[in-house]
Amino acid sequence: MKRINALLLLLAAACSTAQATSTVEAARQSLKNYGLANCLGERFPEPSAMGQDVRHAIGMYGVLGAGLHNVLQNEDTLETLHDPYNATTDYVTAAYARASGRSKYSPTKVVLHACLEVYNSRAFDDFIQTQDRYIRDDS
Repeated sequence: MKRINALLLLLAAACSTAQATSTVEAARQSLKNYGLANCLGERFPEPSAMGQDVRHAIGMYGVLGAGLHNVLQNEDTLETLHDPYNATTDYVTAAYARASGRSKYSPTKVVLHACLEVYNSRAFDDFIQTQDRYIRDDS
């Protein structure tokens, strides 16, 4: 009986850890997708189907949509102390400026290529992990 109880406790702990890990991974992926949408959105500001679709995605991944991160505010003054979404936008903007995105077929930077270069970089993954402390704990 003690072995069964120990096994049940171990399984419960494993499930809890797996759920916490999947929550963290989902939050990271959501914030990363938000960053990609912002990277594209800043480059297609004109009213087009692509621009409109990207702006919808930004809203969906953002704090007012299905965002999984909290914005840290001073409770008395409501001053924003840290916004993971703004921080991600700032990061992506700076990283995009450094991305090559060059093609022999275009005299200018290829937006999608440069944004995907940022999105797929280890540095972006590292940045996204720095935002883990702002992940919502809805338990």
